[in-house]
Amino acid sequence: MGNGQMNNQNIKVVIPPRPDRRSASKPSVQPPADVLHEGTQPVRVSIPPRHGRQSTPPQPVPEPQRLERSVPVRVAMPPRGGRSHDSESVNHRTRTEMSFEQLAQLASSVVMIMVHDKKGERFASGSGIMIGRKGYILTNNHVLSEGSFFTVRIENDDNCYRTEQIIKYNQLLDLAVIRIDRELDPLPIYKGQQKLVRGQKVVEIGSPLGLFNSVSNGIIAGFRVLDDVDMIQFTAPTSPGSSGGAVLNMFGEVIGISTAGVPDAQAINWAVGYEFINLFTKGFTT
Repeated sequence: MGNGQMNNQNIKVVIPPRPDRRSASKPSVQPPADVLHEGTQPVRVSIPPRHGRQSTPPQPVPEPQRLERSVPVRVAMPPRGGRSHDSESVNHRTRTEMSFEQLAQLASSVVMIMVHDKKGERFASGSGIMIGRKGYILTNNHVLSEGSFFTVRIENDDNCYRTEQIIKYNQLLDLAVIRIDRELDPLPIYKGQQKLVRGQKVVEIGSPLGLFNSVSNGIIAGFRVLDDVDMIQFTAPTSPGSSGGAVLNMFGEVIGISTAGVPDAQAINWAVGYEFINLFTKGFTT
């Protein structure tokens, strides 16, 4: 994936037990029986569970074994202060490096996804990235688990968009695409003009603990292979509900989707990288 890539052959991936569906959680684990020792310190590593879906989703959406999202919290929505990707702060064609303040404005292309049960009760939430103007939103597969339908919240829009359309998913990559009935302003996905490197600055935008479109910054800490999937390790803080959020480079391009983390650790988080995202979203980004 990039300079400094490591193939951790001996990483023990732990699938945690199913939590109570109302409890707050993040792609995380209970203390596992086996621990990988990296150097002299034990490192507990987990990724979200695989829900056993096939390559083509059955209808209706099957109930998976567990969920990894945030429980809802009451929060105040930000003021509706219009923003457009055509403003002076955004110029993707020239790939002008942006400030943190300018990158934060891209939050209007990141959504919060509320997950509802059959009775319509909201019991969890996650994040998503606009990838196609015709209503297509990328998120993690595990964000949608156990949901009967979903509602999507967008900045600068007082409406809440309901959908039951899971257009595509992949349980190994933990990626999924949903669609809402609205024209969107998608974020560009990085095309790999240069390899990602350790120490490279990143910004993460998502809805941790239901705090709509929070912005955090950090760096790329490394490149790992977890459960046969190349992952970006990054330090921008995340919490339950950040899953499905955008990990951006300083040009405002999506280099990864926030997917998992290490519990009881300091800023050790994982993202599925742009190579997989580009392959998975092919045909949706026009």
